[in-house]
Amino acid sequence: MTYTLVTLFLVGTILLFWLYKMMCNCFCRSFCAWKDQKSGSLVTKEATILSIKTIKEGRKPLLELLLVFENLSGFPIHRNVRVRDSQPFLSRFRADDKISIALNKSRRPKDPIFLATGTCGVSLFLVLACCIKIMVYVTGCYLLIGEALNRIWESPDRFECIFSTSEIPEIYLILLGVVFLLHFLLKKIGWMETGQTRSQKWDLLYLGKGTKAHIKGYRDTGTKINGHRVLQVDYVFTDEKGQVFEGVDKKTVDSLEMVSPTEMDSHEIMFLPDNPFISRLTENLESPDISKFINTLFLIVVFLFSVVVIGLFSHAVFASTAIP
Repeated sequence: MTYTLVTLFLVGTILLFWLYKMMCNCFCRSFCAWKDQKSGSLVTKEATILSIKTIKEGRKPLLELLLVFENLSGFPIHRNVRVRDSQPFLSRFRADDKISIALNKSRRPKDPIFLATGTCGVSLFLVLACCIKIMVYVTGCYLLIGEALNRIWESPDRFECIFSTSEIPEIYLILLGVVFLLHFLLKKIGWMETGQTRSQKWDLLYLGKGTKAHIKGYRDTGTKINGHRVLQVDYVFTDEKGQVFEGVDKKTVDSLEMVSPTEMDSHEIMFLPDNPFISRLTENLESPDISKFINTLFLIVVFLFSVVVIGLFSHAVFASTAIP
């Protein structure tokens, strides 16, 4: 029964993983904002719309707003926020207008920004829809696994032989290989950030303060991102108490561009007031966050492999028993 138990464990892991993702997607969206508002984790800020870009047209267009607002330390920062305009006829979003936003401190290191629309409520319709969706999924899993177990227990030796020649373990190994390869490649080109790096970036962006830093020098790291050279920049700056600190960060420049320390003699940087040893170039902090894209990419890969594994399992269980 070794191959049978291994196969059931792998299939069960897949089904539980997607149940977990479904519950997080449903109930966290419904209750997290309400819970955070009750606990005082939401901080309301006034933001100015610098520009508006329409990502997708339609009855409820998807807009990308470039906002400037003060972070939790009172330093102005720029962020892009995507919103679905459910009432475009009201022209609620226009350049140079001011809107209210909220920063959710409990979402660290994820994006904490969302539009403040007063008291957060819980949509009973949304909760009911989520419950129905999860019940349908659980029922489908119960029918699949229940029927599979009944057929396996009727002839365990036969299914042990079938699962011993199944491709399901190999598919799992391929999945792990693809995930590790993507992780290595994304980390190599600088698109993959560790949890500590993301938390530090969040602290600098939303809790840090800015100042001018003087460039000491730079060196070519030999790495390229999208055809651009990556330079290591050494700089010094003075904090609010007049103490001098050194910092190191990276900067991308055009491959043909020649950069000298005199041309980049100063740069905006952000540092933590409580720990000025932690600092980064502001342009790196305000660059678009692609973590959502990377997470979506991983989920697509896992979903495709999940469909293949469940399909192979169903074929092995039900097609084989249909053969006389």
